[in-house]
Amino acid sequence: MTEVLDRLQSALAGRYRVQIGPDGEPAQAGAGAMATVYLADDLRHGRRVAIKVIHPQLGGRSYQPDRFLREIRFAARLSHPQILPLYDSGQSDGFLFFVMPFVGCETLRDRLSAQGTLPIPEAVRIARALAGALDYAHREGVVHRDIKPENILMQQDQPVVADFGVARALKAAVEHAGDAITGSGMAVGTPAYMSPEQATADEALDGRSDQYSLACVVYEMLTGRPPFTGAAREVMRRQTIEPPRPPRVHRPTVPRGVESAVLRALSKDPAARFATIGEFGAALAGALDAPDAESGGGPLPAPRRSVAVLPFLALGGDAETAWFGDGVADELIDALSRVEGLAVASRGASFALRGQAHDARSAGALLGVDAVLEGSVRRAGDRIRISTTLASGTDGRVLWAGRYDRQLADVFAIQEAIAEQIVATLRGTLLGVLGDPVPQRYTASVAAYAHYLHGRYAWNLRTAEGVLEAIRHFEAAIAEDPGFALAYTGLADCYALQVDYRSMPVREGLERARAEAEKAIALDDSLAEAHTSLAWVRFIYDWDWAGAGHEFRRAIELNPRYATARQWYAWLLVALGQADEAVAQGRLAVELDPASTSIRRGLGWLLYYTGRTAAAEEPLRQAVIANPTASETHRILGLVLMRLGRLAEAEAAFRDTLQLAPDDSYTFAAMGWAAVLGGRPDEARERIAALHRRRETGYVSPVAFVLLHAALGDTDAVFEWLERAYEDRRGWLAYIRVEPALMPFRLDDRMKGLLERLHL
Repeated sequence: MTEVLDRLQSALAGRYRVQIGPDGEPAQAGAGAMATVYLADDLRHGRRVAIKVIHPQLGGRSYQPDRFLREIRFAARLSHPQILPLYDSGQSDGFLFFVMPFVGCETLRDRLSAQGTLPIPEAVRIARALAGALDYAHREGVVHRDIKPENILMQQDQPVVADFGVARALKAAVEHAGDAITGSGMAVGTPAYMSPEQATADEALDGRSDQYSLACVVYEMLTGRPPFTGAAREVMRRQTIEPPRPPRVHRPTVPRGVESAVLRALSKDPAARFATIGEFGAALAGALDAPDAESGGGPLPAPRRSVAVLPFLALGGDAETAWFGDGVADELIDALSRVEGLAVASRGASFALRGQAHDARSAGALLGVDAVLEGSVRRAGDRIRISTTLASGTDGRVLWAGRYDRQLADVFAIQEAIAEQIVATLRGTLLGVLGDPVPQRYTASVAAYAHYLHGRYAWNLRTAEGVLEAIRHFEAAIAEDPGFALAYTGLADCYALQVDYRSMPVREGLERARAEAEKAIALDDSLAEAHTSLAWVRFIYDWDWAGAGHEFRRAIELNPRYATARQWYAWLLVALGQADEAVAQGRLAVELDPASTSIRRGLGWLLYYTGRTAAAEEPLRQAVIANPTASETHRILGLVLMRLGRLAEAEAAFRDTLQLAPDDSYTFAAMGWAAVLGGRPDEARERIAALHRRRETGYVSPVAFVLLHAALGDTDAVFEWLERAYEDRRGWLAYIRVEPALMPFRLDDRMKGLLERLHL
């Protein structure tokens, strides 16, 4: 240290004198991986200053001092009361330094460490001031690139931004140093506060990157933690693909408008953020003045015509009660969705909270609703007890509670009474008028209804065993009431699913699915579910594009909020080459049912099929987070990563898939595709031989052979197996115009002939 001090004092002689602490060592105001800050005296002006000395090597990388000093001059021009000025900069005797005022105050990090969270008005005040300073700098053409609590000084309780321009100068100096890393890209910043574009070392950063970083700081002031924590590399990955949890999940008193502004500024796509950071600051301040802002008093917030029905808790440990509780919640969601003027969280979104510890406020924040209905069910023979609580999603107040002890035969009347009471309660606190719940009874048989609820519960498991169990219950429901249209729709969906979940031959499954859907429509033409089921068969099996489109549009007309109809309609559109409309329908399906793993996965697949491969990763990562055991999500993520050239990650995703579904032939083939790209074609050939051995004992989709032979460039074999897929009527053929694996074969006359037969 003595040698360093002597060199530093010599380098700064005549201009600055580094102060010596009681221990005889240089007095430091801070130290980090990038630099050390020393306290010093400005000999010329008689004032105390802080001198930041850059380490000669940054992670083993050299830098060009001239380029650093040239870049930092831009920051030196800034003059704003909430930007710490730059007094001086230079280099001497191997030291690169710049000089700032020594303000001797706490940082925002110090305050957060002491308090955990800040009062909401204080957090917004600090954010608004910082946004104003950063907006000024952005107009001057300077982006900070390292906004974090450590770089925010609290001078006389006013925030002041330090280290302006340093991150940009360091990045420029290192990346043009002429060493081995030239042009490779360097992510400068702090991972917990990096924008997605920073985390991926994007060169084209603008003020919206600082906006994202400031939003991370605001998030921490409000909740006590940044949006993402963990190891640096993992945090950077999450910044690029994972949506943050709403602040109100951690702190339910955060005003909705403040939360909305923060989440918008945290958008992964810079174009989705505020146009300027000044607009972000204004939005925060405006939200603080809204009626639901935390003010230490005043009137309680009024709900905003939205409600969520959580899955009802089965009491008594009775497995037979679980499906019944889900069914009651399902029916209430359906009844409330028919109330004019009332928005209802989808089943998928509400049921995603099953088993999680959430009070009404955190559930309301997660689902974006103002009222939350919770309930429990206990059955004893033919008697049933249903207890319900309706609470404010804003402040947790209990708005209404009820308990019903009745005969099981009275379940329909109980559901109608609960729906009516919810609407009446919300009417008392809402401005405006709500319609009345309209009872929609599809059967008068309690036994048929119970079997139907049990069948849907099993179907929603999306497993081979669940499908078989669902079929048994739907058939039992029909035996009790042959006119129960919804039960036929349930059967149609089961037989369609069996093609994939139980690897049954296509013709057997989809012919039966068509018959059941047509029965449902004959009984009740107003069922969106029935028209969706029939549309799927006409699309994926009949290859009747016009007929499928008609049925999908009819389903959406009957129920515009039926997310599955929009999800499956998007697949038809992508098959027909209508990429933009397909993605729009896919995104709308996600908005309608944001907790559905299948729908998020579907959006990722749509983006992959429409050539927006980089964008496909985010919804697929979200789907993995929502349900890590869904094997198909891992497989499609692997295809996307493989297409992006990230072969090792792709193979890891495929291995995850095979751990969950060891017999999945599509993933088995995808592993062979990856092997070819990795220079191991013999491995792909071995997989072809293994699939032939599987065919000796069971059904294997021809599509798996198509994928493997396509990877190897075996053109004749590709078309041989495409013909077999056509004979088997594999639904995958609907996508042959957009399937990346088939791109090299599109100009072959045999492909043109197949497209003609498919009317594509």
